[in-house]
Amino acid sequence: MAEASHEARHFSGLVFVACMFIGAGLGLLFNRPEVGGAIGMGVGFLLMGFIRIKNVKPTPVTTGLPRTLPSLSLTAVGIIVMLAGVSLIFKPEWLYPYLAGLVVIIIGLIIFVGGMAGLKRKTEA
Repeated sequence: MAEASHEARHFSGLVFVACMFIGAGLGLLFNRPEVGGAIGMGVGFLLMGFIRIKNVKPTPVTTGLPRTLPSLSLTAVGIIVMLAGVSLIFKPEWLYPYLAGLVVIIIGLIIFVGGMAGLKRKTEA
């Protein structure tokens, strides 16, 4: 029981801080960070109280990649290569800046997905 109470108190503190920053961020959008921060703190204190009264426990968040991702990725690469070929025939000047940018974006996505998959494997072990 003591551990559950400690977990709820820790979670409610995180919710309070999150509400405070969200309020300050919204206040910055309207050039009134002090008002947004005050509103965020008020909402944060209310949520903090509700969480402690109800003894809310956080649940772990899990994410996964769909099994069809490799097939969809290959399909997308195939379409891009075909469009690049058509572009080479009709408008070769369009190809360089857009294709180079697209290749860099795809490489970045591959690195990102590989990193996320590695993190998932390490947290499961």
